Amino acid sequence: MGLPEFLHKIEQETEELEDAETIPYSTLSELSGINKSDAQELTEYLSFWNPEQTRDLYARLTSLIEADLQMEFDSIFIEGLDSDDDVTRSLSVTGLAESTHPSILRILLRMLRNDDSEDVRIAAALGLSRIAMLAHEDKVPPRQAVDLQAMLTESFNDELETSDVRRRALEALAIFQGEAIEAYIEIAYEEGEDDEEEDTHMRESAIHAMGRNCSPRWTEILVEELDNADASCRFEAAIALGNLGNEEHLGHLMEMMDDTDIEVQTAAVRAIGFIGGSQAQRTLRNLLSSTEPAVVEAVKESLRYVDVEDMSMFEEKPQTVEEVTEEADPFLPEDEENLYIDDVDLEVQGFHSPGERDTSLDWVGEEEDWGDDRMTITDEDLDPDDG
Repeated sequence: MGLPEFLHKIEQETEELEDAETIPYSTLSELSGINKSDAQELTEYLSFWNPEQTRDLYARLTSLIEADLQMEFDSIFIEGLDSDDDVTRSLSVTGLAESTHPSILRILLRMLRNDDSEDVRIAAALGLSRIAMLAHEDKVPPRQAVDLQAMLTESFNDELETSDVRRRALEALAIFQGEAIEAYIEIAYEEGEDDEEEDTHMRESAIHAMGRNCSPRWTEILVEELDNADASCRFEAAIALGNLGNEEHLGHLMEMMDDTDIEVQTAAVRAIGFIGGSQAQRTLRNLLSSTEPAVVEAVKESLRYVDVEDMSMFEEKPQTVEEVTEEADPFLPEDEENLYIDDVDLEVQGFHSPGERDTSLDWVGEEEDWGDDRMTITDEDLDPDDG
């Protein structure tokens, strides 16, 4: 179905319907992969809709992406970034968070530091967490990884920024290693302790950041946080202990199976799976007798992925070299290597701070500062003396 046919069908379905939630967008998947020109035409068409209808459309597109990774609406979401509606922009940023669009890094950085809407900046920070993970895995050139770290640091340290944006920036930043990053996490944790009534989520994010940072220095704090009166902090502490991957923490996590919050219990189950090893697998199997259906389901899910030391329990036939090679193919799509190449079509003019916030980050948007660096490690990087 082409765009004209799609628009005609939507026009028929929406005729005389005022409740956006009742509009049956049964053919939205037809928009997957449409080009920039069609996306602009669709955006022009949507300008005649009321805001609720447009929001509903973008929300359904983001839901389609979550349900099917083969769906791709990048062109539509990029057009949505220029919407006057905060919700539409926020949904567009969320939709682009898992994108392989060439300029996704610059898009998210621009929205993080420029957009007037707090929700949009939060969505951008959450999306940058994924890119920070790629940088941690050396899938981002060092120079641009430094730029990303600097931008997240500026956002966290911005005194004029809201607490929710700052804490989400910290969560993304925490994946990087070093004393400076650990100091930021400690600052956030202490900030959450000192201002619990007004800022109940900063401490939660600091605990989450400890799990992403994976430094052993956080162990004592995380064990103490398992007894926090706030269930969200106990939840994050359990996950963080799992990320540290120490079998000595299995006992602490097993104690969480008596927690009054079922989500904390399932978080402990997931954490046990993260730790891995034969002892973790035995622990999970013992939990299959739980009377809580949610716990049993979490155990089954964790058992599918838990790493064990004793592989003899799996009776699988030997694999050929071809089979092993096929299973070892990279998870990321083929165009991931060009994930962040500059896209001249976006005509990014540079960065500015919303309102009165002065972050002095205009340099980020200059073309000469980004160059043509690819965002993955090449064969030449691995073997510079070859040839």
